[in-house]
Amino acid sequence: MDNAGVRDASTYPVPGFLYLRTDRFLAALGARIEGGDQKTLWVRLMQQHDLVAREKEISNLSEAALKRLALKLGQPPDRTLLMNKIKFYSEKSWIHDQERPNFYEALMAVRHVPDEYSMTLRTLGLYPLWSLPVANATGRVYDEFRKWHHTPPAELKIDGKLRTYAPRYQVTLAEQEILQMFQPSQRNALGLPQLSEVEIERLVSAHAPIFNQDIVADYDNIGQIIWNDKQVRVDPLKPVVYYYITYAFFKGEPVLQLNYAFWYLGRDGPNPPSIERGPLDGITVRITFDPQGQPVMSDIMNNCGCYYFFVPRKERVKRIIPQPKATDPLAPAWLPQSFPQKRLKLRINPGWHQVQHVDAGEIPPDGMPYELVAYDALEMLPHPDGRTESIFDATGIAKDSPRLEPLIFFPSGIHDIGSMRQRGHHAIKLVGRAHFDDPELFDKSFEFN
Repeated sequence: MDNAGVRDASTYPVPGFLYLRTDRFLAALGARIEGGDQKTLWVRLMQQHDLVAREKEISNLSEAALKRLALKLGQPPDRTLLMNKIKFYSEKSWIHDQERPNFYEALMAVRHVPDEYSMTLRTLGLYPLWSLPVANATGRVYDEFRKWHHTPPAELKIDGKLRTYAPRYQVTLAEQEILQMFQPSQRNALGLPQLSEVEIERLVSAHAPIFNQDIVADYDNIGQIIWNDKQVRVDPLKPVVYYYITYAFFKGEPVLQLNYAFWYLGRDGPNPPSIERGPLDGITVRITFDPQGQPVMSDIMNNCGCYYFFVPRKERVKRIIPQPKATDPLAPAWLPQSFPQKRLKLRINPGWHQVQHVDAGEIPPDGMPYELVAYDALEMLPHPDGRTESIFDATGIAKDSPRLEPLIFFPSGIHDIGSMRQRGHHAIKLVGRAHFDDPELFDKSFEFN
């Protein structure tokens, strides 16, 4: 897959185990598992990661690469047959490895996921000296964010015209239905909720946010990601929000997260710093549930990983934990008390696409409806001729989203900083090290009640 240029980077290969891929949650979970049932399920989840990734990769193979792979495996050049062959060998490898006496010990030793920070870049960029002015600049940006979020929405400046984006289908969940989804008997051996596809879709639809976007130009319209003349572009006539499921730890317990990512034509206009301007932009909003199914946290970032901040449930936070040698967590707002009875509502400024305020409200009758589409669509997006291709390269960077920021910010250690990134590849701090998908991010940042 590497030679064909179609490696899916959303999960990470486990060295020495060709049929397994992991992520930061499963890597961290490995240190917590005990019984045989937990170990078996843990490996099965990594096996499933690999099969999902390989299905995308086979879909994205060119016809020439497909024929070469088929010839190597002694199979007809049929994608379905090849995937079935991969499933067969995956299961065969799993059965074989179970007989190895040191299987789990060997797996535990190589389960780790590399971070997004390069020590080489930090060394070349004299990071200790560079980080001092950057930390001061970050503090000023944090102050601006706090000012925005403490300002009533009606008093925030409007540069163009506000447009409300809201989910097309208004699914609501009764409290009893949510309790049923998250009851202990519904959890698997690892403590994760076992939700059906229908339950996931209902949960995603019921919590899909409202976006109040200040629009001054085409680059402020939310849209569907498409291929246009072999380049990644956004169709503003079809608003789409892409969703995916993740897991994290809250007070040491595994919990479910809903992620909502949406995209713009670009970051442009007078609001963003000139070095940040460029094609393709976006925001990801995440909602984290406690083990009982109650939202305890939202956190938000641009799809490059920058301008990350927390929106926690106030009564659940005892204190924010200071971060030595790194910027402290930014929590400029609390989750609205009326959420989730009312939907999360975000006010977003034009051009720069920063969330300026978070509250909750009802879906307005005149809102622009958006569709909810699984994030997988971005990782095997059809061209007009029917062939599919991921919008991300093999390192997790979105194609056609270059920025000038690496010229100045490479000492952060983040390669291609400023470019849009694939899930699993969002570094969220310039000073210090942190990842959006770090499952212990909340417990490292807050002491909870």
